[in-house]
Amino acid sequence: MLFVIIKLPKAHHMKDIFKDLSTERINKRIDTDSKTIDEIVDAFISEEEVIHKILKKNSRKIAKATKIFFEAFSSRSRIFFIGAGTSGRLGILEAAECPPTFGTSPTKIVGLIAGGNRATFRAIEGAEDSKINSRDDLIKKGFSKNDLLIGISASATTNYVISAINYAKRINSKTIFITCNKQKHKISDFDIILDVGPEFVAGSTRLKSGTITKNVLNIITTTAMIKAEKVYKNMMIDISPTTKKLKARTLRNLSILLNLNQKKSLQLLKKSKWNTRIALIMFKKKMNYDKAKDLSKTLSLKELFKE
Repeated sequence: MLFVIIKLPKAHHMKDIFKDLSTERINKRIDTDSKTIDEIVDAFISEEEVIHKILKKNSRKIAKATKIFFEAFSSRSRIFFIGAGTSGRLGILEAAECPPTFGTSPTKIVGLIAGGNRATFRAIEGAEDSKINSRDDLIKKGFSKNDLLIGISASATTNYVISAINYAKRINSKTIFITCNKQKHKISDFDIILDVGPEFVAGSTRLKSGTITKNVLNIITTTAMIKAEKVYKNMMIDISPTTKKLKARTLRNLSILLNLNQKKSLQLLKKSKWNTRIALIMFKKKMNYDKAKDLSKTLSLKELFKE
């Protein structure tokens, strides 16, 4: 039997490089030890109120990041979210939700997490500390200078994310970095620093850090999709109707946009193979499926509804 001996660093040789991070500090405004459940919940909600202030403070930066995202999406570029732990899961969640919501290709917006897909469901210890795995993960996906990389790291120190951004910069790819801690040096082409301060539970960045990061990702992707006309009149246009709920939503949206009853809308959707965009063109232009499908690649919905 073969035994492998792993030498761990001695405690007195370990340097705590994270102790000064704001998200690692103990929140002195909160003392939960002697409080009731009701009081803890109230304190938790009060603490979350800081998120709105930080979002407003960073609104122009979020708008700039959205423009970068939109430009990449509108071109042949692919967009990659990359992170570790909670940050990685948030990136994967955002990438996974774009196809059913906006009808995007699963290969157009991609989420990568330290430790691979299995890390989505359980922690893969040490994966975030690798300085080479993210580069390898990007290369396996065919990441190129034409693509956009959005790195997510609450601490701003995650090796897996920082090394990915450094690699992307070396090959002249555009980069965005989203973090919840101030850093001494610029990390990416465009950094967004969401300084939410100490967490409710010290170091648990799935809390305020995770919530505000998810908010920012929601804003960036949704706003970009609105400008890409994946949304019209605040309704989803390119839904993939794979469930009863999504089919019902598709039918409802088409009925509202064309002011048709459900029966006529359903007939039109069946003719359009459940494609809202094509159905709209078929109705407004009085044309068959094939012609409407070809036109759907170039015709703006705003122009269509002007007629």
